[in-house]
Amino acid sequence: MTDTPRHLATVDERPALAALGTQIANPVRTTVRTIVQSIVPALVILNALALGIIGYLNQQTDLVVPAVVFVWLNLVIAVTSFASGLIARVMATPGLEAFLRDHVPWLAALRRS
Repeated sequence: MTDTPRHLATVDERPALAALGTQIANPVRTTVRTIVQSIVPALVILNALALGIIGYLNQQTDLVVPAVVFVWLNLVIAVTSFASGLIARVMATPGLEAFLRDHVPWLAALRRS
């Protein structure tokens, strides 16, 4: 076995956790994937939508929307995405996974066999 850091180990190198599912065996990867999956679409969609709304408001009204609105919008998106990642990381702990399998099976990574 190599000296791969525990958080980068593959499922095959951690067979005891592999039975719990890939989310439990690779919690860091789960967290990063959740952040990327939530931040990329939100940045694209919400910025495009905001740009369209601001363009419409500038053409139809005297309202001038300051550029700082985009900064705040992107900050909110980033914070929300990192909060999603934090929740994914907490849910990837073996103890919480065991609790979820026993008490809230529809939220568990794997069903009880």
